[in-house]
Amino acid sequence: MHSGFAQFAAFDQDAIDNKAFMASGGKLEMPVFPSRRKILRAHDGDGHARAATNVQEGVVPESGHWIMEENPTATVAMVRKFLDAKH
Repeated sequence: MHSGFAQFAAFDQDAIDNKAFMASGGKLEMPVFPSRRKILRAHDGDGHARAATNVQEGVVPESGHWIMEENPTATVAMVRKFLDAKH
């Protein structure tokens, strides 16, 4: 449980680090795969494209907030396809 909740404790530092990175004008150059539930897709716009040059999105169908728990088959298939691709 401690490790699972540690990600939330890091949010404040993540925000500081992300703000500094974005202010530097740099972009991540490695392939980035932000998977998400369908409802968030319309609200994100090009948020990931502002931070990375090679963004390949995926939407996990029939999922809510916890995509891996709610649709593990689709999530694993999307991640495998991304990892197996020649970037």
